[in-house]
Amino acid sequence: MSLGEYPFVRYYKPREPLHEASVLCTHLARFVDKELRAHEPRDDTRQAPPPLRPKGVLLITDRSMDLMAPLLHEFTYQAMAHDLLPLKEIPKVTFHMKINEGTGAEEEKDMEIVESDKVWVENRHRHMKDTIDKLMSDFNKFLAQNPNFTDQPTDGAPSLNAIRDMIAGLPQFQQMKEAYSLHLTMAQEVMNIFQSNKLSDIASIEQTMATGLDEDYKKPKNVLDQVVRLLDDPAVTKEDRLRLIAIYIMYRDGIIPEDIQRLLAHAALPPADTECLENLGLLGAQMTHPLKGFRQPPQPLFPRDPKNLVQDEEYSLSRFEPAVKLMLENLCNGTLGQDVFPYTGTPPRPEEEMVVQTSLRSAAPRWASANRRQVDNRQRLFVFVAGGATYSEAKACYEISEKMSRDVFLITSHMLKPGFFIRQVRDLSTERRKLNLPADRPKPRVPAHLFDRPTPPPMQRPVGGQAPPPQPGMGISRPNARPSGGGVRPPTKALGAMTLSSGREGSSATLSTTTSQVSQISLQSSGGYDEPSSGGGSEGGSGRHRLTKDKDKKKRNLFGIKK
Repeated sequence: MSLGEYPFVRYYKPREPLHEASVLCTHLARFVDKELRAHEPRDDTRQAPPPLRPKGVLLITDRSMDLMAPLLHEFTYQAMAHDLLPLKEIPKVTFHMKINEGTGAEEEKDMEIVESDKVWVENRHRHMKDTIDKLMSDFNKFLAQNPNFTDQPTDGAPSLNAIRDMIAGLPQFQQMKEAYSLHLTMAQEVMNIFQSNKLSDIASIEQTMATGLDEDYKKPKNVLDQVVRLLDDPAVTKEDRLRLIAIYIMYRDGIIPEDIQRLLAHAALPPADTECLENLGLLGAQMTHPLKGFRQPPQPLFPRDPKNLVQDEEYSLSRFEPAVKLMLENLCNGTLGQDVFPYTGTPPRPEEEMVVQTSLRSAAPRWASANRRQVDNRQRLFVFVAGGATYSEAKACYEISEKMSRDVFLITSHMLKPGFFIRQVRDLSTERRKLNLPADRPKPRVPAHLFDRPTPPPMQRPVGGQAPPPQPGMGISRPNARPSGGGVRPPTKALGAMTLSSGREGSSATLSTTTSQVSQISLQSSGGYDEPSSGGGSEGGSGRHRLTKDKDKKKRNLFGIKK
């Protein structure tokens, strides 16, 4: 909605669901479609869309659509770095390394990997082989531009270690020094792990099982023998052995439970890992089957003809293509079936699904329309993967965006690493109270100290029986008020003796005497009659009290009683 886009909504619907969570995408799609329609502007208020831009498409999938992708070894720079290196991802992505190694300024430091790093952005989706070639080529160009930098001849290609040693002496190129030092160190560490853990042999059999074809794109043979030989190899880590077993079971579409125990014994893994393998069935994988009985082989989600596949020996360890990439290709080509990816509402008309080609006007030279806004007619595709997405799927979105001239947005809850994915699968059978899920945690409360009020100061006791002085603002201040110790005290005793009884001579005399005393006290205390300011009078606003003697009226005292 922030992009002004209200796309069509399609979702993944398995053909033969075997797990309870198969309805997840259906519920999510209906909920999202309802919210989009509620916020979609009416036809009379809708703003005109950009010219020639087709309506976008939102594809809602989940992790069960492709369980191979988070288990395979991916050999792009970004995927290998997150899979093999001890990167810290919270709160920032950092790599701990030594800088200025071999010098007096050597120190250990957490180097941050950020989007502003041009070396990282340019190489993260490249194959590891191409990344190393690019790093070494860029550094050789620097040596050619700075011949006085080193005495080492530049006719031969230096190794990664030699380049790292030369970079350590670059005080005048601090920013370039840190960037290349970081990525050359990471590339060297990745290649060391690649060789020591025999990832080349592991990746070869992984690609065969994930694609169902060997390197010659033929039906593979002796797959189990290769798997068992790697499970017995001490150079293969325990995590890679568990990944191999899981991939083999899904390749075979399930095996008998006894064979699972035999594979775990070959891998020297604890029997508790059986539960982790069985939990893959909660995501839709077929992990076990009875000893006897006919089984229909599963139909691939996106079948491909081996005859149309191009062999590339240089990238034979990266033959697998994630389902997200094949889904986007079929969508852009108009061949994505509605039986597996239906719409939430009425399917669009055929003309709405037509791909709008770039017009000649939008393809005009940049210099001819430097001050004009370029026409953007690329269709937007939104891919949401519930349960986490892999770095291979992120790379696929970049490739489809460039190949098919679309703007592809990958949306997910988190990025998956193989080790983290296995831990999540293992937790599927753990009691909920032990997982400490954010939804189960108590709601945060406002700290109690924010409501604490400062303790008021203690009241001061009067000294010598006198009352404490009045606090400012606690009473009404009077002008010309005299100090409490010196003036005339109020006539409380005389006022207490006053009576309002009528009809008795004594009471009238008493009241007259008392009022005369009050008037005398008032005159003595004030020193005369006060003259109020103008505007305070009640008759015509004269502002003054005048003492006049009316001979026609009887003289009255202070309270208006006749004398």
